[in-house]
Amino acid sequence: MTRDTINRRRVLTGTGVGIASAMAGCLGGGGGDDDVHFITDYYTDPWQSLWGDLESEFEDETDIPMNIEEGGMSGTQEGRLAQLIQSGNPPDANTSTFDQVADIWETDQLDTVNDVVSSIEEVNGEINTDAFLGDGDNLYQIPHGLYVSNFHYRADVYNELGLDVPETFSDVLENAEAIDNSDEYPDMRGYGLAGAPTGKSQDEILVMLASSGISGIGLRWQDPDAREQLEIHWPEDTVTEVLQYIKDLSQYSPDPTTIDWAGSLSDWVQGNYGQGYHLNAWPVGVTAQTAEAQDSDGLRAVAENTEIIPYPMLDGVDPSENWLSAPAPDGYHIFSNGDRPDDAKEWFEWLYADSIEQTVSFYQTDPGRFLPVYSDVIGSDAFQNQDIFQAHPHLLEKLEYVQDEIWGNHYGNVDEANISSPEALYMQRQWFYGEMVNRVVTDSNTVQEAYDWGYSQLEEAFGEAQETFGG
Repeated sequence: MTRDTINRRRVLTGTGVGIASAMAGCLGGGGGDDDVHFITDYYTDPWQSLWGDLESEFEDETDIPMNIEEGGMSGTQEGRLAQLIQSGNPPDANTSTFDQVADIWETDQLDTVNDVVSSIEEVNGEINTDAFLGDGDNLYQIPHGLYVSNFHYRADVYNELGLDVPETFSDVLENAEAIDNSDEYPDMRGYGLAGAPTGKSQDEILVMLASSGISGIGLRWQDPDAREQLEIHWPEDTVTEVLQYIKDLSQYSPDPTTIDWAGSLSDWVQGNYGQGYHLNAWPVGVTAQTAEAQDSDGLRAVAENTEIIPYPMLDGVDPSENWLSAPAPDGYHIFSNGDRPDDAKEWFEWLYADSIEQTVSFYQTDPGRFLPVYSDVIGSDAFQNQDIFQAHPHLLEKLEYVQDEIWGNHYGNVDEANISSPEALYMQRQWFYGEMVNRVVTDSNTVQEAYDWGYSQLEEAFGEAQETFGG
C-alpha cells in the first residue's frame, strides 16, 4: 500500500485544494441510533439515484439502515459538521478532502480505516498517491478520487479567432479580451472568474499564486532542509500582481459573484465563456453527460472542443517554479464518536470491495470529476468501456492527460512547496483568500487595500494556528 509515513503532527497539504459539490445545498436532519448517518456532497442526480439503489440493497443484505444526507462544501458542510459535533450527535461518516476534517482528526475524533482500505485495494489496486491519508501505519481516509487543478478553454473558439494556447497570465488576458470583443461569439464572455467569497474563488486564487512561484497560503519553511518551523512569506509585489490580474480578468467575465463550482459547470455547458479554471476533466464530463441526456449535437461539439492544459504561469515565471504540491485526495472519513462507526465501515467496504465494476459505477456518476485514486481502475476494461467514453473518447483522453501530464509534470516541482504541518492545514481552510478576490472584483477594496487586509488576516490566522498546534 502506498501511503505517507509522516507523523500525526506533519500533514501534507497542497495548493489547489478544495472543492464543492456541483449540486450542493439542501441539508437534511441528523442521524440517530437506528441508522448510519452519512453526509456526502456526492449528490448530483445520478449519485442520488445510485445511492437510493445501493442503500436498499445494503439494508436488505445486512439489516443496517442508512441515512444519506446531502451536504455542501465550501463552508456549508463544515458548518453542518460543527453543529452536529457541538450537539453531541456527530455523523458516522462524511465525504471531503482531508483539510476539511483536519481539526476533527487532530482531536482524535476520526476512526482508523486500515482494514477497509486493504479490502478495497485487493479489488481495485493500490492507492496511487503519497498525499496524506494517515499517520504512519494508521489510515483515516477511505479515498475515492484526486483533484488536479487546471485551465480549460474552447478550442473551436480559439481556432475561429486565431488565438494561441496561453502560457502566461498575459496570454489569458489577451485571449479573454479577444473573445469578449468578438463579433463571432456575441453572447460569450472571455473568462469565467469565480468571485463569491468562499469556494471556487479561494481555490482559484491559491492556484494562481502557486503559478506565480509562491506559496498560495503565504507560508514557507524557515529552513527548507529541517522543515521544523513555518514563517509567513507572501511577497507584496507578487500577490498584488495576481490580484491585479484577477481584477483585469473580471472585466471579461459574467458577474463573478454569481460563479461558484456548480455555476461554473452550468455556464460552461451553456457556452457563457470561453476560458476558465477548473478541476480534472469535470467541465468536459458535465457537458458530455448533458449532451447525451438531451441528445444534443451542439453540446457534443462543446464537449469535444473543451481542451485542458496546466494553468498558465505568471509572466516571467517558469513552470518548474510552480508551487503546486500534490493533488488532494477526496474521500470518506469515519467519526469515532458516531453512533455506528463499525457499520459505516461495513458500508464502505461493501461499496468498494465488491468488484471493480461497482467501483467504476461511482466514477460514472460524475464523469471527469474525479481522477481515480486506485491504480487498477483507470486502465480497467470496466472504466475504459463506459458508455460515456464510447460516446466521448475525448473525455477519457483528457482525464488520462490530467493524470499523466498535469499531475505528472506540473505538481511537485518545488520541494519546499510541501509545507507539511497542521498549521498549513489550518490555514488552508481560512476563507479570507477567497474574500480578497471578492473585495477586488466588487471594487470594495483596491488591489493594495485587499492585499493589506489579507496580510493582516494571514498574520492573525497564522498566530491562531501556531497557538493551536504549538508551532
